[in-house]
Amino acid sequence: MLPEELPAWRKLEATAAELARRRGFREIRPALLEELELFTRSVGEVTDIVQKEMFRFERRGDEGGDKAPLALRPEGTAGIVRAYLEAGYSNSAPVQRLYHVGPMFRYERPQKGRERMFTQFDVEALGSLDPRLDAEVIHLAGSFFEALGLTGLEVRLNSMGDGDDRARWRVAVQDFLRPTLAEHCELCQARFERNVLRVLDCKNPRCKELNVGAPTILAFLAPENRAHFDEVAALLAAEQRTVAVDPSIVRGLDYYTRTVFEIHAPALGARSALCGGGRYDHLIEELGGPALGAVGFAVGFTGTLIVLRELGLLEGLVHPAPEVFVVGAGEGTARAVFALAEELRRAGIACVYDVEQRNLKNQMKVAGRGGHRFALVLGSAELAQGSVQLKNLAGGEQREIPRDGLVATLRAALAGTEGPCPPAQS
Repeated sequence: MLPEELPAWRKLEATAAELARRRGFREIRPALLEELELFTRSVGEVTDIVQKEMFRFERRGDEGGDKAPLALRPEGTAGIVRAYLEAGYSNSAPVQRLYHVGPMFRYERPQKGRERMFTQFDVEALGSLDPRLDAEVIHLAGSFFEALGLTGLEVRLNSMGDGDDRARWRVAVQDFLRPTLAEHCELCQARFERNVLRVLDCKNPRCKELNVGAPTILAFLAPENRAHFDEVAALLAAEQRTVAVDPSIVRGLDYYTRTVFEIHAPALGARSALCGGGRYDHLIEELGGPALGAVGFAVGFTGTLIVLRELGLLEGLVHPAPEVFVVGAGEGTARAVFALAEELRRAGIACVYDVEQRNLKNQMKVAGRGGHRFALVLGSAELAQGSVQLKNLAGGEQREIPRDGLVATLRAALAGTEGPCPPAQS
């Protein structure tokens, strides 16, 4: 990420942090490197992430014996749950609202919107089955994109069920797919017995065509799971969210239960999906903790920035230039310029100076083109008189001011509490 790109990244980071803060979410910074087993247990062995996309590392033990392999994290939820358990939160304070912004790693072919190292905004609400938390995190996801300027968003909602209803749905999906299984791709055929629901998530055009008409989970939901789903939808509707029930949403990770969702911007056409997430009520228990519910989502920054640029929502975001450019006029001023710059920096005023031995005229050109608000000119005459020339680079006004009042004058000018360069009195 180059300096020119970072103002946009900082906007996303600041937006994420502020929206999370308002809802009581605290920042967590989980490990980049985890034991491989964490992801095979949580994400699922029959997933593209585990089978194809993880950066894996074999390691040697201190005494020469093999130890468990490691992996760079391909997603954030599993590591956050592991940290939650190791911190003892599941016993001391089970309900935790946590968020994280940081890099993930997947070994896939780089292309527009997909990188091997990519940044995500993860939100995880742990320790409760309350459907209000589902609605809260979904509403937070939508609010994130709206705060960035996107409009007309739609929440697409489905359920993955839980317990017996999910088992019955799985059998029904197998029965539906079995007659056409030979026409599916090799990956779907491999998934049929081990994780048939992943077949419904296949992006192969022929497989998508064959999957049309597959049984939906909503017809199999137990009463308590149906009530949970309906309550989430009602809570979102009460917040004026546009909600569409979409049985085709089957999130690609094994740990999802009950609520799954995606945020879409239909105006974007085929690339309308902005983010997704859902409940994972058994993951805490699967990783060695008590039976506690959890719900969350992840937003990829790369794809979000592509959308914002295409819509013109990042215009004017630039790295701010230092407020002041210190100009050395003539021989023997180099050390004085250096000392003046450090004095201003200690006072909290950002400034730079020329280090390419330019003459006075060219230094002023650089100051004018660099986006600075003021130039301070320091020459031999100013050194002798204990003063400095202050020039407003936008308006062109210039005046001489005493050196001992410089910081106060600059602060007032930068704050706009006085005319920056009133005419000098005779």
